[in-house]
Amino acid sequence: RLIVVDKPHCLPVMPAGRHARETLLTRVERRLGVRGLVPLHRLDRGTAGLVLFSCDRASRAGYQALFRVRRVRKIYHALAPPLRDAAPLVRRTRLEPGEPFHRMREIAGPPNAETHVTVLARGADTWLYELMPVTGRKHQLRVHMASLGAPIVGDDLYPEYRPRAPDDYASPLQLVARRLEFDDPVTGEARSFESRATLAGH
Repeated sequence: RLIVVDKPHCLPVMPAGRHARETLLTRVERRLGVRGLVPLHRLDRGTAGLVLFSCDRASRAGYQALFRVRRVRKIYHALAPPLRDAAPLVRRTRLEPGEPFHRMREIAGPPNAETHVTVLARGADTWLYELMPVTGRKHQLRVHMASLGAPIVGDDLYPEYRPRAPDDYASPLQLVARRLEFDDPVTGEARSFESRATLAGH
């Protein structure tokens, strides 16, 4: 029913724009010799880590519903500069499309994005963070960390847009979808998957 894939940095999940052939979906279908896979959620091209695909149409709606009603516990790890407030904190803001069109921005209004931030390890220049998004807005973790004054290492969109060549993989975004946990809607068993993707020095 499910295929769980550890996505590398700099690879899009689905075909889009100039990334039409070299995507996670095409790689998985080619390697496994299957067709008709549907991703149950998305990761940014720059983010590494776990992606779940449905390979069974009959059970697909049940898994999609888990993400829609926020019954999947998603845990990310990120490297970023030290925060002024090192205690666990919660960021709740309203995110809307910004400029250029592929960036998001925080605006006044009722919050539609919530992220829980915990420090896992402290280094001299960067800290290792655990990020738990309650919601799933586009670029949510990247915007929230940048707005807290600790933009994720390698981020070329936040806090400022810094265009890079499409084939520049020298300094990937130091963000990984580390763990996914949920109760399987078909079997009822507790599911937990963990990524083996690495961050610089961790």
